[in-house]
Amino acid sequence: MRKKTLFLLVTLVIFPLLSQSVQQVDNEHVIVGEYRDSELITLVFAGDIMSHFPQVKAAYIQQGDSFDYRPCFQYLKPYIATADLAVVNLEVPLAGKPYSGYPQFSAPEQLADGATDAGFDVLLTANNHTVDRGGKGIERTIQQLDKRSLHTGAFRSQAERDSLYPLITEVKGMKIAVLNCTYDTNGIPVPKPFVVNMIDTAQIRRDVAKARERAAEFVIMCIHWGIEYQTEANATQQELAGFLARAGVDLIIGSHPHVVQNFSVVYRPDSTQVPVFYSLGNMISNQSKRGTNGGILAKVVIDKNTCNIQYCNYLPFFVYKGNLQERYQYYLIPTVDYIARPQDFGIGNTADLLLRQFQDDTQARLSNLPMTLDKFTRTDD
Repeated sequence: MRKKTLFLLVTLVIFPLLSQSVQQVDNEHVIVGEYRDSELITLVFAGDIMSHFPQVKAAYIQQGDSFDYRPCFQYLKPYIATADLAVVNLEVPLAGKPYSGYPQFSAPEQLADGATDAGFDVLLTANNHTVDRGGKGIERTIQQLDKRSLHTGAFRSQAERDSLYPLITEVKGMKIAVLNCTYDTNGIPVPKPFVVNMIDTAQIRRDVAKARERAAEFVIMCIHWGIEYQTEANATQQELAGFLARAGVDLIIGSHPHVVQNFSVVYRPDSTQVPVFYSLGNMISNQSKRGTNGGILAKVVIDKNTCNIQYCNYLPFFVYKGNLQERYQYYLIPTVDYIARPQDFGIGNTADLLLRQFQDDTQARLSNLPMTLDKFTRTDD
């Protein structure tokens, strides 16, 4: 049995809710009333799961000669578990031994276990590191993910892509399509017969049309784009976002820059609003440069009856590298939980300053998603 507690989240209400009254306060629209949870679908997204070699070492369990990444996600798991559908970018092949970090990754498959145990339902595989370990790496990654979760982005063949893509999953009776593509594979050719989805506007139009033909009522594009470490979306991203909206995509989620980028809303010709999270930052990594030491969970709630987005919000989290519970590991700490109860973590002064800096930077960057007092449920085991 799960109990529910309340927490504060950064929230933006960008669409009028059905069966709610809307009041204008200080030029902001505030929704008043109760949500009917049975009619709402909650989507949660996270950024780049990396596997630098120090992370592999930290996850190693000598007794049993295995790996355990579940502790990394334990503090975020209650928030991911609230989702009806949770999606994350797996930016490393599960190519087996020898394990390696940057620049050509191979991570233990237990990394995927950590993600799925935390509540992620879909792992994305189209990114610039997909082909780091060649065709064998793609094959083994697909084999391992087939045992664990839904996944999309890379395929064994064109025939497999034709059969399985777009990925369409049914949530509370609503069919949701998840698309995924990347700008490149670091210049490494994709070996035949494997297929990795690339950013190709003509192909994307066909994929969106195919999703609709297969009865998808809501289409999400998870796109690997942009420039690393740039905190604002560039002109190419903005142009692509406009194209995706016009092509019929309902929600755009970006990855690759390894930092949180800005949020915006783009419009279709009929004035339909399409939210764009240009980059969610890192989910987990060994990077320490300012802005790379954390990320956000993006939460999007849609009405299953109208297929309209009701609101978007986000939760910042910090990657703490250190000892907690007598174990050195890479821990993902929600900044709101830490700031409310720092004594529960004991991460030390330096990490404290870095965590607070990350939250401040993130709030400043997402200034059009202001901090509010809207309350949402967090699910605890």
